[in-house]
Amino acid sequence: MSKINLSKFKIIIYASVFLIAAGLSYFFMGGRSPAVVGDAVEVDWKMLGELDYVSGKASPELEKLNGQDVKIPGFMVPLEDDSKNVSEFLLVPTPQACIHVPPPPPNQMVLVEMVGSEKAEPIFGPIWIYGKLLLTPKTHQYGTSSFSMEGVHIEPYK
Repeated sequence: MSKINLSKFKIIIYASVFLIAAGLSYFFMGGRSPAVVGDAVEVDWKMLGELDYVSGKASPELEKLNGQDVKIPGFMVPLEDDSKNVSEFLLVPTPQACIHVPPPPPNQMVLVEMVGSEKAEPIFGPIWIYGKLLLTPKTHQYGTSSFSMEGVHIEPYK
């Protein structure tokens, strides 16, 4: 192969790899913009625990995240009987925080409602949930959560 043909061959290979990566990203992101996921602020359970669920007062740092795109790690507790797809679930910090008597404190539960027709396949290991965090208490069948989230994407925790 001549130098020119080799350069063209490399360009074709690099372009193909890029297009395949872009296609896989589109497939795994479900057609959603990566900016929604990429710009999310990581929130941990320590920060969520800064909300006093009795008075409803949040730390200034947590208050700034109200209505913002965030990602939170945790475990899914489906609130629906459909074992294949759920549109609403609780996110809790540990697998032992599954719903039992008594349930976890309200500032250790996030009620996630997937946006629009989005549904999630139940994942029984740790996950990342991406979406808009709301510091709004929500009542559900297991009590009250201090937070709710408009979920847009779920992925296994890595």
